[in-house]
Amino acid sequence: MQRSGAANAKRIAAGIMGLLMLAIVLFSAFYIAAEAGHSCMGEGCPVCACIAQCENTLHQIGTGAVLQTAIAVSLFLLLISALLSASGFLQETPVLRKVRLNN
Repeated sequence: MQRSGAANAKRIAAGIMGLLMLAIVLFSAFYIAAEAGHSCMGEGCPVCACIAQCENTLHQIGTGAVLQTAIAVSLFLLLISALLSASGFLQETPVLRKVRLNN
């Protein structure tokens, strides 16, 4: 199954965008944690403005991520439970155990 150049490019671009979103979330959270105890200059503090922008970014990204994570976890648990229940339905046969019958 060969992929066309356009489909491969879209796949690579989606991967890069995903990594960039992850980097934005991580760096925003780290910046907020690092600058939480800064000495504030009051009104118009540039650090407070940057922290507000990071919080806004995290709130905008976080609304969709929670729903997607909940769906992914529930599907994963459903798949695991289906695999565990399916193993109970399989019966051992000579073919599955690879037993040679020479009678």
